[in-house]
Amino acid sequence: MNHSKIKRLPVFHWADLVIVLICCTLVFLFVWKVRQTRQATASMSRLTIELAVPNLDPDIAAQIQLQDIIVDQAGNQVFEIVEKVEKSSEQPIINQTGELLVAKHPKLTSLILQLKSLRPMSFQNGIQYNWQVVKIGGNLIWETKFCRFVGLVRKIA
Repeated sequence: MNHSKIKRLPVFHWADLVIVLICCTLVFLFVWKVRQTRQATASMSRLTIELAVPNLDPDIAAQIQLQDIIVDQAGNQVFEIVEKVEKSSEQPIINQTGELLVAKHPKLTSLILQLKSLRPMSFQNGIQYNWQVVKIGGNLIWETKFCRFVGLVRKIA
């Protein structure tokens, strides 16, 4: 028998197996991370927040305009005002018979604002805005480039 003509198969060492396992693990982790990132991005969307801004001086209410940008304390653009409804503020009064009535305030005005986030956000136990957590029922300080006001969060969608 002539051993010189027998073709020898390559010999794998244990180090080769370790390298293959490490490569497979890295590929698996990369695919898993990409999938996780896509799922997280898909769960985020542009949020809409409805605010009630009561009892404003009419001059201040006039300065809050559609398409104004709500900024955070660092000046980053966070929300855009996409809808503004203005109405007279109301106040309680007692008439001559002692009944409690609602009357329009002679000077102050109230706003209902719809804000749209400028980038996708995830709502999990609230949204972080400045040092505050935005939740329904929260009275928060909101800022545009030129004015600051307090608004009650009525809805988050």
